[in-house]
Amino acid sequence: MNFHQIQPKNWSLTSKIIFRFSFSYFTLFILLLFLALFIETPLRWFADTILNWGADFKMESTGSGDRSFDYVRFFLNLILAFFTCIVWSILDKKRTSYTTLFYWFQSVLRLFLCITMILYGLAKVFKGQFADPSLELLLQPIGDMSPMGLAWVFMGHSMVYNIFLGSLEILGGLLLLYRRTSTLGSILILGIMMNVAIMNLTYDVPVKLFSIHLVLMAFILLVANGKRVLNFFLKNEATEKVQYLDYIKNKSLLKVIRFFKKALIILLLILVILQFFIHFKATEQLKSNSEMRGIWETKFFIKQNDTLAPLLTDSFRWKYLIIDYKKKAVVKKMNDTVERYSFEENTETKEIIFKSSTDSISQKFTYSISNSNELKLKGDHLNISFKKVPTSKFRLLNRKFHWINETTYMY
Repeated sequence: MNFHQIQPKNWSLTSKIIFRFSFSYFTLFILLLFLALFIETPLRWFADTILNWGADFKMESTGSGDRSFDYVRFFLNLILAFFTCIVWSILDKKRTSYTTLFYWFQSVLRLFLCITMILYGLAKVFKGQFADPSLELLLQPIGDMSPMGLAWVFMGHSMVYNIFLGSLEILGGLLLLYRRTSTLGSILILGIMMNVAIMNLTYDVPVKLFSIHLVLMAFILLVANGKRVLNFFLKNEATEKVQYLDYIKNKSLLKVIRFFKKALIILLLILVILQFFIHFKATEQLKSNSEMRGIWETKFFIKQNDTLAPLLTDSFRWKYLIIDYKKKAVVKKMNDTVERYSFEENTETKEIIFKSSTDSISQKFTYSISNSNELKLKGDHLNISFKKVPTSKFRLLNRKFHWINETTYMY
């Protein structure tokens, strides 16, 4: 059985319309994903005139994939695909099939999914997507966390779990490199990305649009061999071997493509295996290397020679000073409100400067750290003494793996 026999020579009208729309939509989706920033004026016109949403949405990246801009792009994509399908159907109504174009469509989806899954996988393998719980989060009550924050703490807690999930994503991407393994790859990616999409929907993670599109792409690749998959998994019927046609006739180009595929597989396998032993964490590069890094609990807080008692209703007295990331400091007040500062340190003069993003006035202190993990800050109006909180006191970090558990431990 060859590739042409998988796809009927004479497609039904429904099949042709579905293909035209799918091809138009996902081709435009990929193009708009990379080119949208270059067509800002048409996008703003479309949002203001057609959608009646106004044109004041922001286009710069914020880490969210569900911005107003992303929905404007989505609806533009949908409308353009709809009209492209109509025009295509009118101008090309006599064509009986799209076998060759369907092959290239699959190739584009395979390449896009392959690159995306490998990048997502590497981000997990090297702990770049889900960082270890920050020092600030260790002090945050679980009830105060956002659903996304809770998901990120769960995912970031285990290095091994990240390597495992990332390896599966990389494997799914690599399986798409070859047509004979693309069905298995699409099944694996479909399972992985459906889980991701549901997590995004139920934990309010703002990558909903993109993850759903990855699910749909994997589904299209699976549908390409849908009958064989149904026969094998559900009907318990025999399936014949597929003899794929070579659409690339240049043998030199084929050799180059095959070389790069093998080289990519070998490189990624080496990287994943090494990471099992090295445990390199990309997000660690964002952590501060200051000797002041840590959680500091306030013991004495003196304001203009007046010692403030640790009243839980006090919105001024500091409860914790948290220094975790480079040039950033967090102050948690007695009433659990949080203030964030940029943090500058001069190790020679033993001086630090805190500057709030909402206040132009900087706070300058001299500091000293004793061998007993005590920190003292002295400023013009404030004198504060702290005691360092060891991270080993947090159960999330000190509770290790146990093969034998006589009872559950959920506290």
